[in-house]
Amino acid sequence: MMNWLKYIYAFVVILVLQILCSEFINLWPMLYIAVIPLMVILLPPSVSTYLVMLCGFIIGLLTDALSDGVLGLNAACCTLVGACKNMITKPMLKYDIHSEEFDMESGVFRKGKLILLLFLCYLLFFVPYVLLDGAGASGALFLVIRIVVNIVANVAISYLLTRLWIRRFFS
Repeated sequence: MMNWLKYIYAFVVILVLQILCSEFINLWPMLYIAVIPLMVILLPPSVSTYLVMLCGFIIGLLTDALSDGVLGLNAACCTLVGACKNMITKPMLKYDIHSEEFDMESGVFRKGKLILLLFLCYLLFFVPYVLLDGAGASGALFLVIRIVVNIVANVAISYLLTRLWIRRFFS
């Protein structure tokens, strides 16, 4: 039971961080800082895909409801990340001799695997997010640049959060 309390606490902290980022950090109109996919990414691989999708939907819907934005946009994108998370992590674990270095519960990650996981999950998050958010408003080049900028910035922020806070929290 204590293990689930850690995840509930992490859920609340990540949700508060996301709401603070949405409300007070507007660096550039193209950039959207999204930390909520971290909750979906950090759930252990043993959790069923349906539960991961439900957690992603709940944290996304709460973010949409508590901040300015299109209701359901974060929920849809986090649900997609939750649906594909196990498909991404299973091959990473299957062909790795050091699978204990990719254990979500221990907080020990190999740098390359973590960056690849974050990149793929944020790619899954931002492609539909950007397309649904601004599909008819601008050209294709602008949308591609916006996707790339968001993925690079959010992977860097998530990597720092994982290394500084989450690794200590889950150990």
